[in-house]
Amino acid sequence: MVKIIKSALMIVISAVLLSACAGGGPFGFGSSSPESPLLPVNHQTFADEITSYEGAAIVLFYNTQYWQSLDMKRRLEWLADKYPEKAKFAMFHWQVTDDTSRFNLEMLPTVILYRNGAEVDRIKGIPPSENERAKWNDDLELWFLKNAMDLEKSEYSGDYTYFFRNGYKLNVGNY
Repeated sequence: MVKIIKSALMIVISAVLLSACAGGGPFGFGSSSPESPLLPVNHQTFADEITSYEGAAIVLFYNTQYWQSLDMKRRLEWLADKYPEKAKFAMFHWQVTDDTSRFNLEMLPTVILYRNGAEVDRIKGIPPSENERAKWNDDLELWFLKNAMDLEKSEYSGDYTYFFRNGYKLNVGNY
């Protein structure tokens, strides 16, 4: 009887420790801190916060079920921390049962850049390879500098092409 109680106690302790240490995906990307620099928006607040905003607004459409969404959320939080006054950064937690036609969403995550309420550009998904994702913060920053801040200087130029497993091809050329 004592042996059974000890075994049960070890299982409970192990479960508590594992859940405390585990992240939200295969790379340990758990949910971000409660003080995320990304403004939460939804179907009701989208028009007030994004389409009526004068300036650049970047919206991440994501779902916490997918590690790819959490990876992209972490990257946009980094970008929002680096450029806090340059654009409005928002996140839209998308339910998989929502109607995608309003935003023409084909996959999650999707990042859409709006300027003065109109869509300017979008990024669908993230690179599948860890090697490609390792360089992606720089590429995402160049995309932001060119498209959101509308910079034209050669120091912000770049040309990148990503090929995704679903056949989607992303070209980013900002010069």
